Amino acid sequence: NKRHNPPSQMGMQGDIYYDQADQHIIKLLKAGLVLPPWKEKQAGGGVGGGYAQSGLGLGPSLVLLCVDYEKILKNGTLKLIEECKKYQAELKFNDAESIDKYRYYQGAILCLEGMNILAERYSKLAKEMAEKEADATRKAELLQISEICANVPMNPAKTFREAMQCFWFQFICLSPSTTLPGGRFDQYMYPYYKADLDAGRITKDEALELLCLLRFKDMELNRTSGKNNRKKNAGFAKWHNFLIGGVKADGTDATNDLSYMLLEAALITRTPHHTITLCVAKSTPMDLIMKGVECQVAGLSMPAFVSDDSYINFFTMHGVPVEIARQYAITGCLDANLPGQSRTGPVPMTIMSVVFDLMRHNGINTKNGEQAGLATGDFTQFKSFDEVWAAWEKQFKYCMDVVGERNNVELKITQEILIDPLRSILMHDGIESGKDIWRRHDIAFDNTSSVCTIGMVNVGDSLVAIKKLVFDDKKYTMKELYDALEADWVGYEDMQKDFLNAPKFGNDDPYADEIIAKCYKLFTDYVPTLRTITGGTTVPCGISITSHQPGGLLTGATPDGRKAGTLLADGTMSPMQGRDKNGPVAVMNSAMRVDQDPFQATLLNMKFDPNNLKTEEDKMKFASLIRTYLSNGGKHVQFNVVTQETLVDAHEHPENHRELLIRIAGYSAYFVQLNQEMQTEVINRNMQRI
Repeated sequence: NKRHNPPSQMGMQGDIYYDQADQHIIKLLKAGLVLPPWKEKQAGGGVGGGYAQSGLGLGPSLVLLCVDYEKILKNGTLKLIEECKKYQAELKFNDAESIDKYRYYQGAILCLEGMNILAERYSKLAKEMAEKEADATRKAELLQISEICANVPMNPAKTFREAMQCFWFQFICLSPSTTLPGGRFDQYMYPYYKADLDAGRITKDEALELLCLLRFKDMELNRTSGKNNRKKNAGFAKWHNFLIGGVKADGTDATNDLSYMLLEAALITRTPHHTITLCVAKSTPMDLIMKGVECQVAGLSMPAFVSDDSYINFFTMHGVPVEIARQYAITGCLDANLPGQSRTGPVPMTIMSVVFDLMRHNGINTKNGEQAGLATGDFTQFKSFDEVWAAWEKQFKYCMDVVGERNNVELKITQEILIDPLRSILMHDGIESGKDIWRRHDIAFDNTSSVCTIGMVNVGDSLVAIKKLVFDDKKYTMKELYDALEADWVGYEDMQKDFLNAPKFGNDDPYADEIIAKCYKLFTDYVPTLRTITGGTTVPCGISITSHQPGGLLTGATPDGRKAGTLLADGTMSPMQGRDKNGPVAVMNSAMRVDQDPFQATLLNMKFDPNNLKTEEDKMKFASLIRTYLSNGGKHVQFNVVTQETLVDAHEHPENHRELLIRIAGYSAYFVQLNQEMQTEVINRNMQRI
């Protein structure tokens, strides 16, 4: 809201006016604590957009949630409209809430009727095309399409073809949203497939063709984007995440034919979207993991692999019954939510190396000279590692408090202006509640707000280097380190080599790993203490998308040997690019020293040489490596299986590698569509071998 205060008491960010009460938040946002850094309007330059909950925008955006697709699949929109009208008719306008409910039901009815109109148009068009079609086979297909669209989504789906069409109508009506998941697709679609297969109404190949066509239709969905968004999600990210495998609500294994067929469709089409994530439970057949490995070796860069136990533990530690927790879905890159029963709004990409910069400069934002953070002491005068840690912890907690406040402002605006009746009625008790999803407090888990950590590995590695070289070995003083960092290591090259060679996360070195684990424990312990206006829980998250590139641009030189403005480590469990020297098992051992269960998501990127994965024995070792990691504390791992020579050649000759797929964060992209910085980042990731 614009505040009509005297100009002398006001600042200005874009078209948003703020007074002095906002300054503690504004100053940290201008420092780049959350992407992108805020600028005064007079300074020019874009500030990015807000979709995907990236933090790369100044306002609210679409939310991380998975609707209950089965509501329309099983009931049809006509029944839901009837229910909305029933509850609407029972209202008495004796209070403000009843008026809000009336409007809510009216919006829901309009959305459902709009979906029906869309289906009727498709039905009519298909029939008109059939009348003009000379080919008998195609004519029959068009008539079948017309009949299907005349039935769904208005009525319950009766066949697999109808269920697929009904799902797609829901999917496009729930767009635009880059964080629009398919949920447990292999679970809720399997009964339709199995019934048709048993009745002889469909063959496996015909069903597989429909799954391939679904991927092509997903590729058609598009959106506009701004400069800062392109930096954040280079390669045209989508997060249309379909989770396969895992267990059912009763704990039995959930793998079925569709689990395999979704992977097969990806192998056939070789498109980056929709994303597939394979959930590995103790009961998951090795055959399904091997099918996932087959996709990786084929160069698809998917599926990602996640631990069923870790995700379930995340929910149960917050009091969610295990039967509900087992039904989680991936709703963004890797963020988990309960279909129809939880939602996450703000997920600001929060740059931990900026927090470290503020600590190093006693709270001063060196970009503009403002006192943005706390005065935590003169960096050059710290006499012990404990003093350094205390200053870091104090600065961290202050910055997280401010991020929590910022999230609450965004949540309040979301409640007021982002009314979303279609998503809301497709949540659990969405019709009965009569409330928009943002105004509800009766869902299974209120994880309404999140903080996503970027660059924590760099902070941890920096603290390790300080402890080792300044306080343990006493080779350098804090003043010498401060001066070297201020000079961006220029003139201090030998010193920089020592700091680069200090112990690093990702090498199975307890000296380094324990400090990184301590940093993450501080994060996962403190973030849930941040209060939300919904009365829910702020959850810690650990995805980066490609924010480690713009985040690095905002960060000065760091004691891990990194130069100012260069990339940060990606994800949360990935070592800094090129600094892991002891192979994939060492990387995973380091990651397993971090308690990953409290995270709503973590991310580990790895790159493997395909020449090392040619035999069945090699692939089985690879699958066993994945299973071992995810069964012993790992939450997520994903791979690029491509030679270094191919990446370098694609960088230099993109016209020869238009179909090269690369995994970035929780999505895949065509390598040649990445910006130059992100191409270089992928090239610089260490090549692993079994």
